[in-house]
Formats: sequence, C-alpha cells, structure tokens
Amino acid sequence: MQATESDVLVVGGGVSGCALAYGLSGRGLKITVLDAPTQTNMASRTNVGLIWCQSKFLHLPDYARWGFLSSSLFPALTRELEEITGEHIDVNYTGGIIPTLSAEDYDKRGDYIDKLRVALGEYPGCMIDRTELEKKLPGIQWGPEVCGAAWCEADGLIDPLGLLRVLRLALPRVGVNRKQTLVYDVRPGKSGGYEAITKDGVFSAQRLILAAGLSNRRLVQFALKKLPVFADKGQVLLVERMPFVMPIPVLGCTQTFAGTTIIGFKHERAGHHIEVEPESVSTEGAWAMRVWPELGRRRVIRTWAALRIMPDDNMAIYSHLPGHPNVTLINTHSAVTMAAAHVRLLPDYILGGELPEVARGMTLRRFGFAC
Repeated sequence: MQATESDVLVVGGGVSGCALAYGLSGRGLKITVLDAPTQTNMASRTNVGLIWCQSKFLHLPDYARWGFLSSSLFPALTRELEEITGEHIDVNYTGGIIPTLSAEDYDKRGDYIDKLRVALGEYPGCMIDRTELEKKLPGIQWGPEVCGAAWCEADGLIDPLGLLRVLRLALPRVGVNRKQTLVYDVRPGKSGGYEAITKDGVFSAQRLILAAGLSNRRLVQFALKKLPVFADKGQVLLVERMPFVMPIPVLGCTQTFAGTTIIGFKHERAGHHIEVEPESVSTEGAWAMRVWPELGRRRVIRTWAALRIMPDDNMAIYSHLPGHPNVTLINTHSAVTMAAAHVRLLPDYILGGELPEVARGMTLRRFGFAC
C-alpha cells in the first residue's frame, strides 16, 4: 500500500501530541497526527486538569522551573486557541491551595517551600494560616483540623477535556491533518524517513514524534529495548454537583467547573491493573471529609482508576532516540501543566535545534543512552 507522506508525523493525539502539532504549525510543514480511536486508557479522560507548580520537584529544580515557565505561558495560549476556534475554554488562573491538617504538616510544607525558594531563587507562594485560607475560599466550611495551607499564585485549573477538544478543533484550522487510526508499529523507512503502520495504511514522514503515552514503550522498539517509563495508577472519587464555591483549586479534592468534586491524590505502581480498590479510595475519601466535611453529606456518583505515564525518575523525557535524531520522544506525567511549554518551546528542538536550557537535562542521556 502506498504511503501517505508528511514532513512531520505525530503518533499520539492526546494533549501532548496535539500541543506539539499545534506548536509546529505555521512553519510551512505538512503535519499529520495519528490518534487511536479508543475511548479508554487516555490520560486526559482521567485528569483533574490542574495547572500545578507548587511544592514539587525540590530534587529536580530545573523541572520545577519548567513547570513555572509553562504556567506563565498558559494565559496567552488559551486566548489564542479561543480566538482560532471560537470556543470557550473553562480555566482559572487563580492560584492553588494544599490544605494542612496538623501543625506538623504545616511546618513540613513550609520548610519544603523555603528550600524550593532557595533552590529556584524565587518562589511565588507561601504558607497561609486558617484565617487567610477562609478569606480566599469563604464558601467552604473547612474541617476543624484544617490549620492552614500552602498557597501558590502560579497554579490554576483547566478543563482537561475542554483543552483537548479545543486543541483538536484548532489543528485543521492551522493546517494540521488529524487522522483517527490505530497505529500498529513504527519503523525506519526503506528510502529514508519513518513509517507508521496503521489499520488504514502506511503513513510516512521525514520526522517522527512519539507522543503515545504508555504505548511509546512498544513503539520505540526499533531503537531501544526498554523505555524507562511505567504505569502509575491513580484512583478517584467523583462527588455529586454542589454550588460552585471553589474558584481556587484545592489539591486532592478539586471542584470542577460543572460543580462536581474530584477526590484523589494517590500514586500506585500496579502494572496495568485499572480496577478500583475500595480500600484505597476510601482513605482518600476519609481525608477529603476531614478537609471539607460537607463532602461527607454528598453522594459519590462514580469512582474509577486510571494510568498515568511516569518516567522512572518522575521527570519528563524530551529526547531524540539513540541513532535517530529525527525521532523525538515525549513522555511526561504532567501533560496538562506542561502543554503551554510544549506548544511554545519544543518545536525548535523537534526540527533539529537545542532544547531550552532549563530542559536540557531531560533527555534519555540521563538514563545512560547515547542520543
């Protein structure tokens, strides 16, 4: 079967793949995104949608900087996407809160923030006491154990499915072709470039982007045997709609724009097991009721588990494959938070340039690969 040719082929049509394709548009290239039509195992369908920077990655300060940089680029990106598509994106750039339930927890988080501030040179957040917390979210009756919170002004909340939908709507309007098809394999082409073998034929391109989440482990086999990523299981509870009282997201029990509340914060290494473990989610629900007792008087309308894509050291992978400088691998568990950086700051690297300085330690070289 004759190959359908492009300049750049993106395998994976989730937030990361669509963000990269959108960022590459306008450069005179023919870009094709291949997106599996499955309705399951997609990270964006099981994502709270936090744009989250605070209290993260003290041991990886450049990754922390990368998150703050992406957060700063988000407002302009969402405005641009709304103008191109004519569609509204539900998003709040109002900061974020992590409640504390004891003086010990309050002090521990405060110490972490102090160390982050030293490591980064600056940090747009601080600890706030209960009085200040009540001022920020006066519509919530906090539990008696809540003594304060960590606060960061760089955080926010976006509807993840809304972001994905608008990115997909934007692609054809900026000249990117998106094809829903299942990719069986990718391989170097016989006459140069790369090929993706799909149920709808062969697609070829000079440059290839692998943004297919956990499926990247299978797709990289032509270049390396083991990709250092694993399935990170999360489990969540969805609580019935209530009046909207949370314009600032709260980590672990976040109210959505529709008024429901998503409870969940665990990370579990359980292979590809995605069945709900009642004992596990019950501990998350018990914690959430201590934070916001009103949740205990409301119905749980759904619970589910999902798999995140987690590199072995918890930092994103942005890398060319060993021996294949025209193949770019993207694996990150923070696809929503990093989406704006992916749009604005990765296209030059994909086309042969350097990674942004802050991201240069995020290639496969850190795992011992020559790339």
